[in-house]
Amino acid sequence: MEIKLTHVLSLKRKDMLNIIMRTLIFLFCTTVFSFSSEGVFSQNTKVEIETDQILTIDEVFNLIKQQTDYNFIYKSDMFKNYPNVKVKKGTIKANKLLEKSLSIGDFNFVISDNNTIIIKQNSEFQELNISGKVTDINGLPIAGITVYVTDRKPERDRVSNDFIVRGTSTDFDGAFSLEAKEGYYLVAFGLGYEYFTQQVTSQTVYNITLNERASALDEVVVVGYGSTVKKDLTGSVGTVSAKEIAQIKTQTVENALYGKVPGVMVTSAGGRPGAASSIIIRGLSQINGDNQPLYVVDNIPINVTANSRNGTDGLLNNSRFSGTRSNPLLTINPSDIESLTVLKDASAAAIYGSRAANGVIIITTKRGKRGEKPRFTFETNMSIQNPRARQPFLNIQQYKEVYTDLALANGQPEPVFGDANTDWQDEITNNDALWTDYRIGLSGGTDKVNYSMSANIQNQDALFIGGNFKRYTYAGNIDANVSDKIKIGASVSYGHTVDKSSGIISLKSDGSFRPDVPVFNEDGSYSDNGTMVFGVIRDINPVGMDGRVRNKTVTNNIFGSIYGELKILKNLTFRSQLSASISNDKVGNFTPSFTTAAVIDGITGNLTSFGDAPVSILDTQHNDSHSITFSNTLNYNTTIAEDHNINALIGLSWDSSQNEAIGTSFAGFPDDFKLVDPASSSFIFNGDSDFAQKALNSFFARLNYNYKDKYLLTLTGRADRSTQFGEDNRTGFFPSVGAAWNIHNESFLENSNSISQLKLRATMGRTGNDNLPAFAFKPLFGVDNSGNLTNASSYNGLSGIRLQGVSNSEIRWEETDQIDIALELGLFNNRLNAEIVWFDKKTSDLILLTPVSAQTGFTDYRFNIADVSNKGWEFLIGGDIIRTDDFNWNSSFNISFISNNVDDLKGGQADTFNNFGVTEGYPLGTIFGREIIGIAQTQAEIDALNASAPDGQYDVILNAPGDFISRDVDGDGQYTSLDDVALADGNESDFFGGWNNTLRYKNFDLSFNFQFVQGIDKLRSFDESISGILFDRMPNLLDDVFETWTPENTDAKYARAGSNGLDIPNSRLVSDASYISLRSASIGYSFSGDWLTEMGISNAKLNFAGNNLFLIHNYDGIDPETSEETIGQLTTLNNGSDSNFSYPQARTFTLGLSVTF
Repeated sequence: MEIKLTHVLSLKRKDMLNIIMRTLIFLFCTTVFSFSSEGVFSQNTKVEIETDQILTIDEVFNLIKQQTDYNFIYKSDMFKNYPNVKVKKGTIKANKLLEKSLSIGDFNFVISDNNTIIIKQNSEFQELNISGKVTDINGLPIAGITVYVTDRKPERDRVSNDFIVRGTSTDFDGAFSLEAKEGYYLVAFGLGYEYFTQQVTSQTVYNITLNERASALDEVVVVGYGSTVKKDLTGSVGTVSAKEIAQIKTQTVENALYGKVPGVMVTSAGGRPGAASSIIIRGLSQINGDNQPLYVVDNIPINVTANSRNGTDGLLNNSRFSGTRSNPLLTINPSDIESLTVLKDASAAAIYGSRAANGVIIITTKRGKRGEKPRFTFETNMSIQNPRARQPFLNIQQYKEVYTDLALANGQPEPVFGDANTDWQDEITNNDALWTDYRIGLSGGTDKVNYSMSANIQNQDALFIGGNFKRYTYAGNIDANVSDKIKIGASVSYGHTVDKSSGIISLKSDGSFRPDVPVFNEDGSYSDNGTMVFGVIRDINPVGMDGRVRNKTVTNNIFGSIYGELKILKNLTFRSQLSASISNDKVGNFTPSFTTAAVIDGITGNLTSFGDAPVSILDTQHNDSHSITFSNTLNYNTTIAEDHNINALIGLSWDSSQNEAIGTSFAGFPDDFKLVDPASSSFIFNGDSDFAQKALNSFFARLNYNYKDKYLLTLTGRADRSTQFGEDNRTGFFPSVGAAWNIHNESFLENSNSISQLKLRATMGRTGNDNLPAFAFKPLFGVDNSGNLTNASSYNGLSGIRLQGVSNSEIRWEETDQIDIALELGLFNNRLNAEIVWFDKKTSDLILLTPVSAQTGFTDYRFNIADVSNKGWEFLIGGDIIRTDDFNWNSSFNISFISNNVDDLKGGQADTFNNFGVTEGYPLGTIFGREIIGIAQTQAEIDALNASAPDGQYDVILNAPGDFISRDVDGDGQYTSLDDVALADGNESDFFGGWNNTLRYKNFDLSFNFQFVQGIDKLRSFDESISGILFDRMPNLLDDVFETWTPENTDAKYARAGSNGLDIPNSRLVSDASYISLRSASIGYSFSGDWLTEMGISNAKLNFAGNNLFLIHNYDGIDPETSEETIGQLTTLNNGSDSNFSYPQARTFTLGLSVTF
């Protein structure tokens, strides 16, 4: 469902956002002010003492009763001979008064629900031997859970060690047993689980179910080369759990970050199976780079794009070859991921040094648990997919009327129409495209070994005919304690994909075929539009032409690592890890001879001449990449005098990577369907190749210091030596420092019943970037054939070799300096959490093309010259709005305000045409063009403007009534390119964010996630069939034609049909691309009952989910979230434009079943 708001409707995006925010604030306030008093006394309960006096215990109780709502029950003679209490004038907390009064003796307190306190002497309580079992919400036993009894009721999920009577931990089966007294409190807790407490009664068996902790300060967070707990973080880190990842049905894990983490903007490349998404962390920093973060999968660094000497987006830089590798993250099945950690600031990311300028995303896969019995899991999902939106083409009646009117207005013969009524969008689409997904998994562990393995098979039909995506993945890992001091482990992830597609790429390009002809003629042949392509082939419909183009990509990816840990001393551990990743792509794209592409490619490639019969073409490409990482770390943990906690890490790593690509084009095949292998071709007509290799040697260190959990300090440094630079500039040093103050642990807040966390933190540091074109500092030589074997320059029959450009041995690291200041707040035992962050990030010494003397034979060379900055605010608020035994609602809301700017170019030139999207003083991606002030209504109006122009012509696009009138900004009497103004900055919004919700009622769970973007503009390409009317082909038109100028429609938004101004960037083509999207929603039911146990099933869940369910927007196009698929530079700078030819977003509905034995 798409909800597209117009100006007629009163509901606007901002109103909707305000409603969401106000509702959220109301619900949070309701939560905050609905807490009831618990414990002996509320921490805020105080008693006023008017004068210094001496009181009996009975008088103390009466004083408390008079000023509070508490009552006391005890034996009348219990305090008959008890010492009196001396109190002083003033205010005292009730808890402290009670503790002072009963400092002598052994008493126990039982607190009833009506605030009645029953006081007994411990000798009155019965000694009990209690036992039980601790399980998770799925009924599975949990080993290693701490269980103890205490004679004081715990407050704020904790109790002083002084009051713990005795304790134990659960065994392999989750069982425990210990001595207790009636009236004691039984407590159970473990890392990652909510705190459990229950008062001991006369019963002896206590079976405990622990819920997973949704948000807690002791949550383990994976950081570079290790992990820490959330409360000890000084840097800016965002996490996404396995449960949150499961809410979105996706092939690639990047899409799981939609609206989840403040400061992280995810842009989808559409619904094509396997397509990667673009992730921008805290704004764009690179001009010629890809702006994508570094991915680290189980300590294995992965670059999603590979740069080379030819370009910054993939390898080959040739019109026939893409060069871009398949997305390596397809190797990782989202169901195998335990968590995602996003390192956003310099303090968190600096440990990765030269590769962390765009942030770091750490992917941690699932591992088995120690002491866990073998668990076998089977999951199956079935999905149906359809385009989220369709192009608004004219219906058959409108089509005939519009073309008849256009022919009359342009002096053309009256068109002749067919009798069909064909919806070509429907014909080229796989309606309800099926996607099946099967996964099996096995995990478990003993007290010394844990293991996990899984296999997955997916078969996904594409949205368009001729497309199918098959995916096979395997993941496995094992960790084992060889002895008390030695631990070893290994992990591997393998992915194999087969991606088939046709030549249909968008609803616009192939859905615009004339609708008055059928798919097939009466003789069974494919219909055409009545024209010939260059006079040699019929221009047949898209089902018969582009639908029969055959593209195929086969990819193999493998990531693997082995490690060993040696416990040298009690607090000193050495770890060594060897990691490798291998990627291989084989691409074969076959263009049949009956296609328009074959005709054009044959002529441009000098294969054929005008009038010659076309030949079929096979483009092949092989990409091979591999990388090796060898890292060694030494970690030291110690506590000095109980208050000083130190964690130190030092390490060395060596990284080497290699990328190679070969592309070859074959032509002239006997037929278009059978003999289409390279050996059947008549000749080779095009070829290209590339090779890039780089290495990185690194030394790094990190020191974490914690004083009394109050004052935290993190120092990080990394020195990288890269082969990407000349000898004198190879080494870069990337330091950072972070500090935090846990204010809630100060004496003036430590007893607060409302504030459970209040942390102020600040960081500053530097990261770098070396993901640059390879060998830019060296002179490069190559064969001068421009990739076309038929056009090679030659000497004596041999291809000529020439210098490829001017080298610069002085290029150096691009560096990003960043400052962060943040405040974290947790209220009511962290039931409500909030975070406010301000950051300032500046990237300097960006490498651009700089003009060079023409005497060199070239126009430019690479030089460190440009600066780009990003500043912004990030806000996060979340918590449990409702929390009861049967019902829980957790909600979080985040919003980010980020401002991007190109600070200084110093004359540098980007690797884009005419510096497209790069202008000093403006955000990256800003598009310039004409500001339209009106539409000419008469020829006299045009003549008057021309008369005032210096050269007699006001504007080249102003030729007839109905054409746009552009603003003369500089007032020189005519429009020139100097009058261009900023039209759209599609990479920068006013703000963006997400609203994420999870609800649980007994066995049911519901989740829904909104994403929103506000204040972003896009330049939309106008329907080229309207701007240039094709009366011979008569393609269908978009309904924009009704908003073009005619003598009867003089108030139109757009110029007349056929006007040149419709093809040129101008303000009338700019549209507000803000939107609110229900990104995902799911509802699940977890089965329960004895029948599960009888069948050997520990957990079974049925789930129904949907993605991209609805979209609210005012965008003039069909979808404001349009983006090119490539995740490199062009996507970075082109997000402000909509070509109207993007692959559509997919709306998906999924029914799934998960069973664990």
